[in-house]
Amino acid sequence: MRLSDLLSSLKEEMTVGDKSVEISGIAYDSRKVKPGDAFVAIRGFSKDGTGFVGEAVKNGARAVVVEGDADVPSNVPKVVVPNARIALAELSAAFNGHPSRKLKMIGITGTNGKTTISYLIEAILRKKGHKVGVIGTVDARINGRSFPTQLTTPESAELQDLLARMLKEGVTHVVMEVSSHSLQLERVHGCEFDVAVFTNLTHDHLDFHGNMQNYLNAKMKLFQRLGKGSKTDVTAVINVDDPCGKKIMTYIEGNILTYGVYNNANLTASDFSVDIERMDFNCRSVDGDIRMSSGMIGVYNAYNIMAAALVGRVFDIDYESIRDAVRELKDVPGRLERITVSGKPTVLVDFAHSPDSLQKLLETLRPLVTGRIILVFGCPGDRDRMKRPLMGEIAVRLSDHVIISTDDPHTEPPERIIREIEEGIIRGGGKLHKNYTKLEDRKVAITEAINMAKAGDLVVLAGRGHEKFQDFNGSKVKIDDREVAKEILGIKN
Repeated sequence: MRLSDLLSSLKEEMTVGDKSVEISGIAYDSRKVKPGDAFVAIRGFSKDGTGFVGEAVKNGARAVVVEGDADVPSNVPKVVVPNARIALAELSAAFNGHPSRKLKMIGITGTNGKTTISYLIEAILRKKGHKVGVIGTVDARINGRSFPTQLTTPESAELQDLLARMLKEGVTHVVMEVSSHSLQLERVHGCEFDVAVFTNLTHDHLDFHGNMQNYLNAKMKLFQRLGKGSKTDVTAVINVDDPCGKKIMTYIEGNILTYGVYNNANLTASDFSVDIERMDFNCRSVDGDIRMSSGMIGVYNAYNIMAAALVGRVFDIDYESIRDAVRELKDVPGRLERITVSGKPTVLVDFAHSPDSLQKLLETLRPLVTGRIILVFGCPGDRDRMKRPLMGEIAVRLSDHVIISTDDPHTEPPERIIREIEEGIIRGGGKLHKNYTKLEDRKVAITEAINMAKAGDLVVLAGRGHEKFQDFNGSKVKIDDREVAKEILGIKN
C-alpha cells in the first residue's frame, strides 16, 4: 500500500519526503520493524519512541511517523502528526482495510464483569450458529479456538491485525473487553462498534487515572464515539443501577437498552434462588418473563447475565435460546471456579481484585457457607495503593480467617504491599480477633489455607483467577492458583 493512501486516513498530518513509497506493515516497536514498515514513534510510560527512530530506520523502516521534531534521514519520509497513538490506530485500521466496519463489533467496558459478560455473549451468539471472535483478559478466541494475548485490549496495531485475521477466518461477530487504559491510550481508536456495554464503575486503576472522574471520562469515550463512524444503527446497553450509567446515557447518540435490579429498566431481575452451586432468577422484559439458571451465583452475576441477554436481543436472538446458552455455560476461567473433593473443603478461585468485586464475592458467599470462609489474597505492586487497606478491611469483615499474600509485586517490595493491606485488616479488628496471617509466598499461603480448612469450610483464592505467572521485578514465576489447589487436594489432571 502506498504511503499516500495510508495517510488519507489521518485527519491531520504534515509529510516531508516521498509519499509514493510502498508500505508493507505498521510497527511501533523499533525492534520489530521489518523492511518496508512504517514506524510510528509513540510516547511510552518510560521511553519516547522518537529516541528509537534510528534503530527503526536501520531495521528497514520506509517511513517514520512522529509527534514532533525527530532526526529522520532525508531519504525516509517523515510524517508529523498531533497524536502518534491516534495515528497508529488510524494507520493500522486503514492498512488492514478497516475490518471493524465489516464485523459486528460488541465492546464491553466497566470495572467488573467484562470477562464474564464476554463469555456469556460468546455462548449466546454461538448458540444461534454465529462465528464469534473474542478479545479479552483471559485470551483471544476464534470460534472457541484459543490463543494468548498480552493485554486485555491489545495495542491498536495488534488489535487491527487480529480483527483482520478474524474477518479472514469467517468471523461475523467480535466480542471485545475494552479497558479504560485502552480507551485513554487510544488503542480502540479506529474501531467502529455496533454495541457498547457499560457494567459499572468502582474503585480501581486510580494509579493510572488519578481520580474517579478521570476514570469515568475514559470509559465515556466508548459511548461518545458510538455511531460517529460509518455505522449508524448502534446500541448502548447500560446498567442503570450504577450512578455512572445514567451519566453515560446523556452522551449516547443511538439506541439505549437498560438493565437493573433496583431501577426501572428494559430488563430486570427478581425472585432469586441461590445456593453455593447455582442461581435461578426471573428476568422481566416487555417480551415477558423468563427464568434464568446459571452456575454463576450472586446478584452481580445476574447483572452480567442481563447485559449479555440484551446484546443477544440486539441481534434478534430469542430469550429461550439465550436462557439455554446461559444455563449451558459451565465455567468462566478463574471466575467463581470451584475445586471440590468429597470429604474435603471446597476451594473457590476468583479474579476479584478490587474493593467492590471482593466485597460482592464475599457477601454472596457468606450466607451460603455452613463452615468458615478462609481467604487468601494480595494486591499488585506499582498499582493503586489506595485500595490495599480498603480490601484488607473488607476481607477481615467478611471472612473468618485472612491470609495476606502476594499478587504481582512487580518492582515493589512485597512486604510493603502486605503491610498496607494489613493496615485495613487491623482497622477492621483483625489484630484484636487474631484472625489473619501474613505469608508472602503464595503457594505456601494456599497450602496453609487448605490445610487449616475442614469439610464444610470454603477456601477462597482471590485476585488472580486464571493467571498463571507472578511478576517479581520482571521475573516471571509460574503459579496457577487452581493448579496449586488441585495438587494440595490430591487431584490429578
